[in-house]
Amino acid sequence: MSSIYVEELEIYAILGITEEERKNKQKLIIDYWIDADIGRAMLSDDIEDCVNYRTINKKIIEVVLNSSYKTIERLLGVLLDLIISFEGVLHVKLKVAKPGALRYTKNVSITAERSA
Repeated sequence: MSSIYVEELEIYAILGITEEERKNKQKLIIDYWIDADIGRAMLSDDIEDCVNYRTINKKIIEVVLNSSYKTIERLLGVLLDLIISFEGVLHVKLKVAKPGALRYTKNVSITAERSA
């Protein structure tokens, strides 16, 4: 088993409960770890044997840009379901951070995991 790590995907989206958050896009930072068996890809050098993290990343961006959730938790759940649905993904760990969500803090983030 191996892990693919995508670090600090930065996207702006509607996320929050206040009137200002519902009108203005908020900066989100997303990190995710995908566990997969990459043994075959390591031998073949064929993209068809890989978990296509480029496609996964594009789909995450599409979902987040078109979302308007009130909570980080809901967005996190939607993204976990999305990532785990891709072929070859055995386990995913996902962190969504919302910089400036609380005064005097750098980020508020929530991390969760899901297995196939």
